[in-house]
Amino acid sequence: MRNKLTKYIVIVSVLSVFILILFPLSTQAQSTSPDQEVLGFYKKYMIACDEFDNKPKKGTVDDLFCGVDIKRYITEPLLKKLVRSYTSQPTGDLLPPWDPNYLGDSDYFLHTQDVDAQWSSFMTAKTIHEYKNTSVVRLFMDLPKSSGGPLAICVRVLRGQDRWKIYQVDLATDNDLPTCKGR
Repeated sequence: MRNKLTKYIVIVSVLSVFILILFPLSTQAQSTSPDQEVLGFYKKYMIACDEFDNKPKKGTVDDLFCGVDIKRYITEPLLKKLVRSYTSQPTGDLLPPWDPNYLGDSDYFLHTQDVDAQWSSFMTAKTIHEYKNTSVVRLFMDLPKSSGGPLAICVRVLRGQDRWKIYQVDLATDNDLPTCKGR
């Protein structure tokens, strides 16, 4: 009887250790859905940009993105393109001024010049298309008329090692809404 009890204790102990080791790893490996990731980024980004003007600047790349750790949310190629555009003189904003899609001095992610933290409560996101490691998410901002009215943006994301990352934000004029299919 004692031999069976010892085997039982050893088996339970080994299984317990195995479960404790794997449980944290499995929870870290899980990623949120593309629309949850996009909505989470946009809410954080919008609130940070609204508060950013009153904060001291660090003189880093994060200053270009309202102090948000942008590397966590966008792909490396997009980051390089944005940094190159934002730091070029005159400011490039990815397109030349004669291009009809030129953003001027508006924000790449929001397609607006101004931002209000309260707008974050007016946002919803929906995954429109998902194929393998890419997805298209439509971000809808039901902004008040005093702020320009409703705005929809198509956000293209790529699954990274641990999360979905933005690799392109399309102008609404470049996409048929609500499907986000390019023209």
